[in-house]
Parts: sequence; structure tokens; C-alpha cells
Amino acid sequence: MNIFKPNKAPAWLLSGMLAVAGAAHATAYVQTNLVASNDTYQAGIVDPSLINAWGIAIRPAGFGGHFWVESNGAGTSNQFVGDVGGRPLYTDDLRLVTVPGPSTGQVVSQGTPTGVVFNPGAQFTITQGSITEPAKFLFVTDSGTISAWTERKNPDGSFDRPSFAKLMVDRSTADSHYFGLAMAPNNDRIHVANFGPNAGIQSFNSSFAEVSRPGAFANPFSTSPTPKPGDYAPFNIQTLAGPDGNSLFVPYAKTQEDPARPGHILGGEEVAGAGLGRLAQFDASGALIHTWDDRGLLNAPWGVAFAPDGFGDYSGKLLVGNFGDGTIVAFDPATHTAIDYVRDAQGPPISIEGLWGLQFGNGASLGMADAMYFAAGPRDETEGLLGRIQAGPIPEPETWALYIAGLVLVGSIARRRSQRSDV
Repeated sequence: MNIFKPNKAPAWLLSGMLAVAGAAHATAYVQTNLVASNDTYQAGIVDPSLINAWGIAIRPAGFGGHFWVESNGAGTSNQFVGDVGGRPLYTDDLRLVTVPGPSTGQVVSQGTPTGVVFNPGAQFTITQGSITEPAKFLFVTDSGTISAWTERKNPDGSFDRPSFAKLMVDRSTADSHYFGLAMAPNNDRIHVANFGPNAGIQSFNSSFAEVSRPGAFANPFSTSPTPKPGDYAPFNIQTLAGPDGNSLFVPYAKTQEDPARPGHILGGEEVAGAGLGRLAQFDASGALIHTWDDRGLLNAPWGVAFAPDGFGDYSGKLLVGNFGDGTIVAFDPATHTAIDYVRDAQGPPISIEGLWGLQFGNGASLGMADAMYFAAGPRDETEGLLGRIQAGPIPEPETWALYIAGLVLVGSIARRRSQRSDV
């Protein structure tokens, strides 16, 4: 007979109770697929033209409009409405807008759109047929073009809406690869992320003339004054309203060498891998505000968004999506440091293959305000996916009390069995 044997049940029980206590304060997030290029994703809408869904843009609440989701593989911007107020996501008469690519003479090729942004101001005026109005949405492509689209509201309340965007800038011959764009905080210029051999942030005024300034948006992660293979380069740029006011966030991805041109960056091709990503924040002039400590969690990051209230533990936090592994990292804006991944109810990080854009709904006509909408290009960017992520319901205190009571009962039974086995 064992005269003295420590009872392990209390330690086991305490460990379980601590785990439950931690879980009670950790939000589990839920992914819902809304639109997909085929039915394997169990989405409510199947849209075969949504291939490698990339950037997302919407209008603010009260301005109507659509979700503009870039279909990189089809050369279109695909429009959706709803998913708010009990109304499901749906399409209307403005379903597709063609985005142009580079031009050769009078021939304009199919575009490969990446970033898209809404223009809330009265600048960037363009003419499309009989319509001369400020552009409502602007687009960039990974072949180095910028295009714009507008509409006209008629006296009877109807709209004239072109089915195509107008090519405004073509830098394809300079081997530019525009992977994202942002509207300046005062709406008088746009900034584009060039992930090509001449990597950097380029700026254009409302007449679409380049106005990049030396020293603006200087790369804080570069190892030399000129970009070289292996450096981090701007992968995207977005204007966000956060604790520092409106500022510009630039995710960086690692570049690689062009095998056909040793010593030069291979345009448009990032290097994915754990820890291979960086994040910087700039003011409207392009001066560096902060570099954010990713703690090795970034992996070719692209999408960025601040979470509003109602997003669980990560309300008010900066969320950064990793194209490299499909995860989403939450950052604390007070410390500019990564906290953790966005995780599902089972504990692992949510991972969406080919993850690109992140955009919260406006709570009126375009998505729920506490839902983060995402765009992705799964299966090596050959398919498309649009969905949302929300904070899961938090169990009531009574539920946790019952769970802990169950642990106590199990621990008591285990203790009795242990005592009997020692006799």
C-alpha cells in the first residue's frame, strides 16, 4: 500500500479551470463564404467571373453604392450589394465593370486589377462618353496602369453607369507593377504601391500627373538607397482612420531576384514565408510615423483594416491579412505590436488561402459594420472568394459555470478512483 501519494487531481483541475477562464475571455471568430467562383466553397452566390478576388472598396454609409471587388483573373470589378439588415448579399444591374490594362496604339488589353479605392471628393474629373464627372472609383493593375470610373445621376433619380473604366495612366513599359493604391487623406492625390524593379510609393495628382517627392514614403526597411533583390518593398498602401487620425499604412513583402536579369528585382513576385513581412505607417506628407513590431507573424501582408466596436477582443485593433499563409494578425495600436492571430472556435488561426483585401461593412447598405469582409484567390490565384469574418457569440456566464461544475465532478471522480487504486 502506498502510504503517501500526492493527489494529482487538484492540479489537473486547476489547470483545466484556468484554461476555461482564459477561453471565457478569448473571442472565437467565424468565417462565412458569400461569393465564390465555384460551388466547392459553399457560398451563397456562385460567380465564375470572380477569379483571384483582390481589392475591396465601398462607399460610406448613406451614399448607396456597391461592394467593388477586383477580379484580377477576369479583368473586371465585380459589384455586390447587401448582407446587412437581414437582407442577403445580391447583385443588381451594375454587376461587372471592365478594368483596362496597358494599351498598344488604339488597342487596350484586358486589365489585371489589384487595388481599388473610392473617391469621396470633387477632384479627379474624367470624361466617359457623354459623362464628365469626378471619378467615383479608381483602380490599379499589376501591369502598371491606373484607371477610373464615374457615373451620372439623372433628374429622375436614375443613373447612367458605364460598363468599363477609363485608362488614365500606363506605366507598363517602365516595368511597373501596381499592387495597391490609396486616396490621400485630403482627397487631392492618390498613392500607388509599385512592387516592380523600381519598387516604391508613387504619387499622382487629380490630373493623373505624377507628383512623387524625393524622400516621401522612404522605405524604412531598405538596405540601400535603391531597391535591390531581397529587400522589402511596398506590397500595398491604404489610408485608414485610427488613433493617429488619417494616415497611410504600407505593408511590405520580400522581393526576389529576376533570374533573367541578375541584380534586378523580379517584378510582381513576392517571397512568402513565416516572418517575411513588415508594416510601416506614414503621415499625409509621406513622413514615417511608426514601424510596427510584427513579432515574426507577418507573411507577405497585403490587407489592412481597423476593427470597429463589436469585433470581440480585437475591437479597435489593427488587423493585417497575410497573403503568404492566409492568416490575419491583430496589432495593438497603443504599442504598435502584434498581439496574436485571429482564431476560430477550435483555437487554430483562421487561414484563407490567397488572402488579399480586408474591408469592414458600412452598416447601412453594404455589409454589417461589425463584419470584416475579405477577398481571396485560392488555388494559386485561379479561383475567387468573397466572405466575411465576425466575432462569435460569447457564452453566457451560466454556461461557463456549468462547464466548470462539470470539471469539478470529473476531478472528484478521478480522485476517488486514484484513492481506490492505492488501496
